[in-house]
Amino acid sequence: MRELLRRVAICKDTLAFRIAGNATAPVSAAWLLGCAAVAAAAHWLLATGPIAGGSIHPMIVLAAIAFIAGLPKLEASPAEPLDWALFGLALLACMMPFRMSATLALGCAAAISFRSNGVVGRAGGILLLALAGWGLKDSVWAGFASVPVLWIESHLVAGFLNLGGIMAEATGNRVLLPDGHSFVILRACSLLTLAYPCAVGTFSLCRLVRPAEMPAAVRVAAALGMLCGLNTGRLVAMACSPAIYQYLHTETGVLPLQLAWAGVIVLAALPSRRAA
Repeated sequence: MRELLRRVAICKDTLAFRIAGNATAPVSAAWLLGCAAVAAAAHWLLATGPIAGGSIHPMIVLAAIAFIAGLPKLEASPAEPLDWALFGLALLACMMPFRMSATLALGCAAAISFRSNGVVGRAGGILLLALAGWGLKDSVWAGFASVPVLWIESHLVAGFLNLGGIMAEATGNRVLLPDGHSFVILRACSLLTLAYPCAVGTFSLCRLVRPAEMPAAVRVAAALGMLCGLNTGRLVAMACSPAIYQYLHTETGVLPLQLAWAGVIVLAALPSRRAA
């Protein structure tokens, strides 16, 4: 009986020590990161709104799942003054009713994640920066990138048409066809619309299937290469046939492209047979 009481007393003292230790323990950088990321993501969704059709883009869902899955694996290192400063700046940005401030909040959360040691912290920072970039894609970087990308795509389409015996000429984002009509490549049909979510989706899926290592850049590059070939083939088909052009702009015609886009991400992100 005495031995039992002694053990109970030891357990009670140990538990009291742990509770006291946890109560006085410094706040970890991982805890700050989680709070900042939740606030920034909520503000981001309020600032940008849902994607067309009333639903959130699947890339955002996949990136959020990958980030949340990595949070428990972050080291519980004490938060430093710079972490607290970034956390305060993220919360301050969330109080501003502007779309740009949501991007700033996500950027601050990404900086906290990058400061964490290990692969998980760096991967989480990349995902948060990717979401911040997604919020700016229509207003900043996509606007600058659209001119050269559309020019390259129109010349690729014209080149493939010429190889197929259809004499075509590219000027800007317009492909002049021999019958006098022209095929115009807009940003909505360009690689710009699909490349960014494809890269983020591939990175996120890599994080989920191989959480112990940073996904290699070659997998994201492979996904973008496959996507470029897929989208170029679609543009060539639409330039060749008005019927195909009409079909691919219907809800039924968009479905094959969405399935192929998802397939590209899965093929690029899944581990090799040797790694499995």
